[in-house]
Amino acid sequence: MAYSEEKSLWEEVNRKGSRLWISMNDNSKAAKQRALFVQQHGGFFKQEGRYWIWVNPVKEHNGNWLKRVDTGEKVFFENMTEFGKLHGLTPVKICELLNGKRKTYKGWTAVETRAVQETVGSRVKLEEPKKKKIVPVKTVVFQDKDTGEVFTVTNLKDFSRKTGIDYGSLKKLANGKAKSCKNLKLYNPIAGYQLPPEPK
Repeated sequence: MAYSEEKSLWEEVNRKGSRLWISMNDNSKAAKQRALFVQQHGGFFKQEGRYWIWVNPVKEHNGNWLKRVDTGEKVFFENMTEFGKLHGLTPVKICELLNGKRKTYKGWTAVETRAVQETVGSRVKLEEPKKKKIVPVKTVVFQDKDTGEVFTVTNLKDFSRKTGIDYGSLKKLANGKAKSCKNLKLYNPIAGYQLPPEPK
């Protein structure tokens, strides 16, 4: 049986066109929204072209920072080998910068020093939260608008008979052609997310 994966807040903030992505990018208050989002969820935003991408705290922990000596610009990278090739650095010398054995190297210095395992090349890595898998098509997740109760329906016709709710109306709701039916709506795990209020 094929499965699909549940949307996560971590993905939605970087999905171009999503409500969260728009609030972080295409908005007059985007800079404040990004700062508030980082305050609440950790990590940081980095600019790629015109847009801002959120680097979650797990990726930040697993990655590395170096700084240009001349400009003070801090650069984050996840792959030491690729970063080295891009800037003409070797992984061995990068490790020496990160663990404090070398102060500078080709105009770069460490943002912070830390223990680097020479046989591995990085600290113990964290794992990102695993996404929940859900069964598509024949399974639909409804939410009661009044109570907030969430429940899964595997047989729409049987559910219609038991509840007395019109099958055609339920089908429209399940297919996204209706916003609600009676007191039901489609369950969206991130629908209730609200950006924190701006500081005064």
